[in-house]
Amino acid sequence: MRKISIQRKMTLVTLAVCSVVLLLATGALFTYQMVAFRQAFKRDLSVTAEIIANNSAAPLTFKDANAAEEVLSALKSSPQVLSAWIQLPDGHSFASYGATTNRAGIEAVTEDGSRFENNYLLQREPINLGGERLGTLFLRSDYNVVFTKLLHLYAGMFALVLAVSILVAFLLSAGLHKFISGPILTLAHTAREVAEKKDYSVRARKTSEDELGLFTDAFNQMLAQIQAQDTNLQQAREHLAKQVEALQHEISERKNAETKLKSLHKQLLDASRSAGMAEVATGVLHNVGNVLNSVNVSVTLMQEQVRKSKVENFARVVDMLEEHASHLGTFLTTDPKGQLVPRYLRQLADHLALEHKEGLRMMEGVAKNVEHIKKIVAMQQSFSKVVGVQETLPASELVEDALQINASGLERHGITLERQYSEELEVTVDKHRVLQILINLIRNAKYALDEGGKHQKLLRLGIGRNGNNCLKITVADNGIGIPPENLTRVFCHGFTTRKEGHGFGLHSGALAAKEMGGSLLAHSDGPGHGATFVLELPIRKQEDNS
Repeated sequence: MRKISIQRKMTLVTLAVCSVVLLLATGALFTYQMVAFRQAFKRDLSVTAEIIANNSAAPLTFKDANAAEEVLSALKSSPQVLSAWIQLPDGHSFASYGATTNRAGIEAVTEDGSRFENNYLLQREPINLGGERLGTLFLRSDYNVVFTKLLHLYAGMFALVLAVSILVAFLLSAGLHKFISGPILTLAHTAREVAEKKDYSVRARKTSEDELGLFTDAFNQMLAQIQAQDTNLQQAREHLAKQVEALQHEISERKNAETKLKSLHKQLLDASRSAGMAEVATGVLHNVGNVLNSVNVSVTLMQEQVRKSKVENFARVVDMLEEHASHLGTFLTTDPKGQLVPRYLRQLADHLALEHKEGLRMMEGVAKNVEHIKKIVAMQQSFSKVVGVQETLPASELVEDALQINASGLERHGITLERQYSEELEVTVDKHRVLQILINLIRNAKYALDEGGKHQKLLRLGIGRNGNNCLKITVADNGIGIPPENLTRVFCHGFTTRKEGHGFGLHSGALAAKEMGGSLLAHSDGPGHGATFVLELPIRKQEDNS
């Protein structure tokens, strides 16, 4: 289908509207003129008949037929009058003018006055003198010929007026539409340039202070936000790459861990590259940021653990044993320091084993977080239109994974967890989309608890049913709460009460829940009374193939 520019569309719309209005106006005017002409034609014939009738009274009185016909001959000045008769009261014809055919049609008019019959106007006029009726005048006038000439005249005039009006409307619209289409075309050119070059530093030029000006300001503001988010993502990606590289260097002696860290490093870089600039603006930066905080905390803890490792102490013990290698038995049994070596080695071995176990646990957490980041990025790349992989898994596993990702932050802020799992339910969902929602809800609850300032920071996680085929997951806190006027706005795109917030975490979560056939709801009794968010998802049981 051929593309039509907005300027041409506006011109076509203007011409269409003008054409319809002009057609209606000219049609109404033409109808009025035709009705007016019909009335005028009728009135003129009536006046002519009255004059002829008055002039025929004297010839009738004196029975002078020649004089009567001379009076009728005055109708030559009215070419539309085809024929005329003067009839005596007894029905005999007294005088006539013009064609005498179809006289019966005129004489059939039994009442004085005029009437239209086919293409003729018939007139019956009484001839009176002193209150006495001397006879009757009949006139037949050709209405069609005059009407046809007038119709052609008016039709030509109206066609000319219509053509000139449409031409003027076209010229005016072509000149005036640039004030509307010009800014829109400029804005479209800027958007195409940004899309093609991925250069978010470009800004649209504002040309007016009307709605188009407001739209231009909003577009430029959006570009500024995307540019800032893109810069933050680049910095976060570089920072994360440095952290992974440092971690890989610190534990290079552990070959198995080294292989996994290289894989994680590659996955993180691939996920960062594939995030895309335009998709970041719709939510990926917010969701990835939630998980990256946990990754950052885990990596920092691992660095601190490696930094405080007692491996160096093991080397000192080895040096001591090598120093007394010639009399090792005597040293271990008689020397006070030597007697402490076996017990110290036992303690050191236990501590190193604990360090190894804790390191593996942290690495597993990092791997799980990175996998979630990868899923978030992949999901956002498709603009949340392609449904992810459906998995059937316990609902508690989803909640516990989300808690694990936020575990460091919850522990650091001294938040008490309370689990209320009414039953073990399995649900078939896109795991990483649900995790994305839960991680954001738990993270928001953490901030709400910090701002609430209460001595006991309590976070309740609940799992239950809402009906037979609906899973309900609740995230409730006793934090700062939500004012009533904000309950209807918390899911709006861009709305946030935190200075560093972006305002699309809850918005994207609500959209994701809706796309999965569920919903995300919020409730609060007001400021200082905490808040509860309820995620409802349909329970889709796998079909029995047996």
